[in-house]
Amino acid sequence: MSFNNGAGNSGSGVGGGLFPAYAMNNRDQENQVKLNEDQYEVFVNDDFIGQKSLKNQGENLSDIDDFLKQQGISDFTASLDGDHYKIKTDGSNEEITGALKVYFNNR
Repeated sequence: MSFNNGAGNSGSGVGGGLFPAYAMNNRDQENQVKLNEDQYEVFVNDDFIGQKSLKNQGENLSDIDDFLKQQGISDFTASLDGDHYKIKTDGSNEEITGALKVYFNNR
């Protein structure tokens, strides 16, 4: 037995109506949700430190560099490799790591 709800959806549950078929599929719910922000993993000398989310249009990864420079740390280079933001330093590893942990806890 089938029915028609007037929205073009027969009792099969597929096609027509207000909701596409995948909207009712809870198995892949994580794959159906679009992220509204970009997320990057931040590393200092290949050690994972935390994640930086760019939630607003005005936010940039260079905000991390600016923060470190405001802390008086300038002996580093930074590069982006996919979703990994890599900070390299020769001598300020612990200082940068400590500052970034404060930075991520405050965000």
